[in-house]
Amino acid sequence: MSIPNTNEVRIETSTVCNAACVFCPWPTEDFTRPKKVMPTDTYKFYLDKCFDELGSQITQTNFSGFGEIFVDKNIVDKIEYACSKNLQVHVLTNGSMVKNDDLDRIFNVGIHDIRFSLHTFNRDSYDKIMNYGNKKFTFDKVIDSINYTLENKPSNCNLIITAEIVEENKDDVDGLIEEFGDKCELEIWYPHNWIYGKNYRDKTTPKTLDTCGRPFTGPIQIQVDGDVIMCCFDFNNEMVLGNFKYQTLEEIFSLEEDNLYSKIYKHHTNGTCEKSDLICNGCDQLFTTGEIVIYNNRGDDIEDRIKKTSTQMEYLLQ
Repeated sequence: MSIPNTNEVRIETSTVCNAACVFCPWPTEDFTRPKKVMPTDTYKFYLDKCFDELGSQITQTNFSGFGEIFVDKNIVDKIEYACSKNLQVHVLTNGSMVKNDDLDRIFNVGIHDIRFSLHTFNRDSYDKIMNYGNKKFTFDKVIDSINYTLENKPSNCNLIITAEIVEENKDDVDGLIEEFGDKCELEIWYPHNWIYGKNYRDKTTPKTLDTCGRPFTGPIQIQVDGDVIMCCFDFNNEMVLGNFKYQTLEEIFSLEEDNLYSKIYKHHTNGTCEKSDLICNGCDQLFTTGEIVIYNNRGDDIEDRIKKTSTQMEYLLQ
């Protein structure tokens, strides 16, 4: 057995989205997984099962998934349940569907942070990037939600804004920094490749890392149908390790010679991912350099930041 030594579990509550962002594989033919929302009882089952197996090792959870979480009408109930377990809860949203009452409820139960995906402060660029299917989802609505958060969040809840820069918003970086650089935590990146879904980051140069670290340090990623995958960049579940509905984490993360996890573990241990037949061989996470970060006010060490998941940022800020 070699369950990743992590304190974080991520449970994908939805694969439904109200946007079709230009840099995301979700609106493309590459994404073929069913689009559905996880029932609340199922979410509780998976979270409780994690505690049954790992106990106090699990201290953090992330509400993100491959979709907009507030498509789920019961997402606040799920967030409240996670907070009731004394977890450090991280919330990611595009901000277009969250209501002020939702924000009040999740602030009240003590989320650790809320992260808005806001890729520009330019209304015209925003529409080109997000491609909402309904005109009721607007730039102004998102800005209102961010401003409400700034005014009403508890002092111990962090507001984070993240942006990915592509052709449509390449001239908008300064506007984002001017508006939010001194109001909240702000990260501006060049987008990643989603392993096999996009082609933004250069993979022709020599790799800089032998491993992304996920087989060893997680987080544990549980998908909407219970499948456990190695990392969230595998958006179409090409490398399924097992299913948490029917198996234990001990079974899923065993190091038997004939299972997929042991193969992944071996290549990441030996630094041979690029020579393997795994999807890891084309992952841009092995080629990460500080150049992919355009702006970051969350930590001084950019090279260290890019090797960490967002929920590991607390270790940089200590």
